[in-house]
Formats: sequence, C-alpha cells, structure tokens
Amino acid sequence: MGNMVETATSELARGVDELRRVDAQLTRRLVAQRQPNETDRAALRYISAAPAEQPVTPGALAAHLGVSTAAVTSVIRRLADRDMIVVAPHPDDARSKILRPSSRDASSPADDISRRIERLESEFSPEQVEVIARFLRRLTEELSESE
Repeated sequence: MGNMVETATSELARGVDELRRVDAQLTRRLVAQRQPNETDRAALRYISAAPAEQPVTPGALAAHLGVSTAAVTSVIRRLADRDMIVVAPHPDDARSKILRPSSRDASSPADDISRRIERLESEFSPEQVEVIARFLRRLTEELSESE
C-alpha cells in the first residue's frame, strides 16, 4: 500500500510541477500581450460573480484578494484602463465606488480561461470536483504558509 501512495504522490507532484510550468508560460504570454495577471483575473471573476443588486466595492475586493487597498487600487485601474470593468459612484455612500464588469469583458482572454476551466470541470462528477478543489485549496494553503 505504501508504494501505491508514493506513486500517487509523485504523480500529483509531477502534475503540479507541470501545471506551475504551464501557468508561468501563460503568465509570460499574457504579460507580453498586456493581458490581466492572475490577481486581475481573480478580481474580474469576483466582480463578475457579484449579484447586480450587491455590486463589489474596492474594500470588498481588497478583502477577497487579500491585498491592501493601495494594491487593489492598481488592480482596479488596470481593469478599468482595459475596459474590463466600470467604476461608478456608490448609490448609498458618496465616499465609495462600485465595480461592475463591462460588457466587453465577455471576450477577454481571462474569461476564456474561466470558460476552459468550466468546460474541463464538466468532465468530472461533483464528488470528484469537490476532491480536486480540496486538494487545490490545501496545496494553496501549504504554499502560502511556506512563503
């Protein structure tokens, strides 16, 4: 049994190494094309997923991404400069803003990546997706703790 676990572990380790390599290549390509980085893509996903009656504020986005308000200002500026989001005054709080996806973001490369992930996810049962998601969450926690 121990040998089987070692084989699975090394297979996962190889898979993660390959994913990191391909992700680094993708990041270099997106940077070269001046496309959104992973933080920008995560921000865009979060803004796009918000219900229309409860749009995202810069503070909520900073909390979701785990970044400072200064860092989130840069993310918002990049997304707005690329016409991927619309920044509007908050209807109930004049000191705040709300962030909404622009109508243009549906054709963005970041959205293409999300569509590919959803298509790939549909190949697995909900139980398998839950296990894969748990593995990725735990791996993310492990890598975050080691920094």
